Amino acid sequence: MKDVNLSEDTIQKTEILMNSARRLLIIPCIFFIGICGGKVSAQSRDLIGLVSADEIIAKERIFDIYIKRYKPEAAAVEYLSSLQDSVTLYIFFGTWCRESKKYVPGLMKSLKLADSKFIRTIYIGTGRQKKVPDKFLNQFNIKYIPTVVVLKGTEEVGRIEEKPLLPIEADVVQILKGQRKKD
Repeated sequence: MKDVNLSEDTIQKTEILMNSARRLLIIPCIFFIGICGGKVSAQSRDLIGLVSADEIIAKERIFDIYIKRYKPEAAAVEYLSSLQDSVTLYIFFGTWCRESKKYVPGLMKSLKLADSKFIRTIYIGTGRQKKVPDKFLNQFNIKYIPTVVVLKGTEEVGRIEEKPLLPIEADVVQILKGQRKKD
């Protein structure tokens, strides 16, 4: 085999080409990581599954802002606070959903002001495609977000889907009084 001696000039040109190739490879990698990283972090911010009101407020600043601004109907809050029957509210929402941000904070504030030991609230965050958490979505046949399912005992007495007909707390009261039927 021949001993090949490369000139200093050839070695420098090879190093320049190698460095250029590395730079060209790094740029698409950074771009790819930036795009994928952004999508992953946006999706991971969504609250999914069973969550508490405190978790919603801590994770989503806009909910806290809307809760503070909301002025619930006093008569509705009074009715909710005077309830003597056990009621469960399943509140399906999305932190990604405009209507959830608009209506759910008002209900959260109304329920907090009512402070009734007879009202049990269960908040369930849903995925953007409304496929998770499938256990709850299928159990309650949820098609729209937000949806508030109102139960007395184990019987559904009504629900609010997407937009309430009245202020949301008044709509819940209408359902509890039997003056608003299931949608």
